[in-house]
Amino acid sequence: MQNSLELKITDLSRGGAGVARTPEGEVIFVPLTLPGDRVRVQIVDKQKRYSQAELLEVIEASPERVDPRCSVFGRCGGCQWQHIPYPLQWKTKTAGVEHALRRVSLTSPKRPEEFPADLTWGYRNRIQLRGLRTDLGFYARRSHDLVPIASCPVARPEINKAIDSVRTEGQELPQQYKVEVEVLPDGSVAKSWNSRHANLGFRQVHDQQNGKLVNWIRENLTAGRPLLDLFGGNGNLSLELASQMTRIDCVDMSTPPVRPESTPENFHFHRSGVLPWLKKKQRSTEAVEISAIVDPPREGLAENTGEILASLKQLGVTEVIAVGCDPDSWARDLSHWTKKGWKLQKIALFDFFPQTPHIESVALLRL
Repeated sequence: MQNSLELKITDLSRGGAGVARTPEGEVIFVPLTLPGDRVRVQIVDKQKRYSQAELLEVIEASPERVDPRCSVFGRCGGCQWQHIPYPLQWKTKTAGVEHALRRVSLTSPKRPEEFPADLTWGYRNRIQLRGLRTDLGFYARRSHDLVPIASCPVARPEINKAIDSVRTEGQELPQQYKVEVEVLPDGSVAKSWNSRHANLGFRQVHDQQNGKLVNWIRENLTAGRPLLDLFGGNGNLSLELASQMTRIDCVDMSTPPVRPESTPENFHFHRSGVLPWLKKKQRSTEAVEISAIVDPPREGLAENTGEILASLKQLGVTEVIAVGCDPDSWARDLSHWTKKGWKLQKIALFDFFPQTPHIESVALLRL
């Protein structure tokens, strides 16, 4: 470990850390800081072009710094930005998307539509807690050390009211456990013990923002067409579109479908990998154009990009909503789309995770 350094934070990276530069020009990333902070840090990872540091002390706070609402902020591995005012959070997120697009030589044909969150606290409908006997909380940053909590300010009130009962039930378990606590659409609270993530069915954790995204997709898809919802989970983005599309095929391997009795007649779930399903699907004998929603995992379409794009073209897909939760992989995918003849029509940005650097990016493309 090197001796401590005193630095002035001059920028905020889209990855979440504050940015400082030494007199020699070395870039240093410091989590839990923001522009205007004067801090004492210790280098913990030195790379050729930059270094990572740990914050030891805020010597002089930025005038923009705000008090975190959480008593374990900085120790818990969840929120990274509770000390940053929300307007600066949103500005940094949108600038990060613009940077990702520039890196692949893409620009939006018009200014991206922006949907910052109206609800920036008490929004999460699902959290994953860890527990051992009477301790219940989250993992610490970059470790599996348990940070006990009494409540979580980004979780919905219904979840916070359930925490005491979760702790009581967990005391009966003989070893460390994981429990996912979720507010269901009907307002009830469900607990899933020692199960995989989103065991009760995937949906976005910010219901209000998810509603905005679904509305945006509804307004921008051409009605009266068949729709493919690829990596569609339990139909989070497409179920509400059933009345305006002739048929919806929702394809995903990992998430269980909603109950069959609640599914519209023209909505069809397919428990399959996306690429195998596309390769098996036959093109309609009718001259019909198809729309698609493509919402892959964080890594994007990755090595399957070429085959997926070719399959969509073969099936007659001429309109796509491309969704991404990582700006870099999403921008790389857009670059591949445009090189294959697709035209970028418009972009929209949504904040599903206030108090963190994460942002949801969406694009409309047409052949």
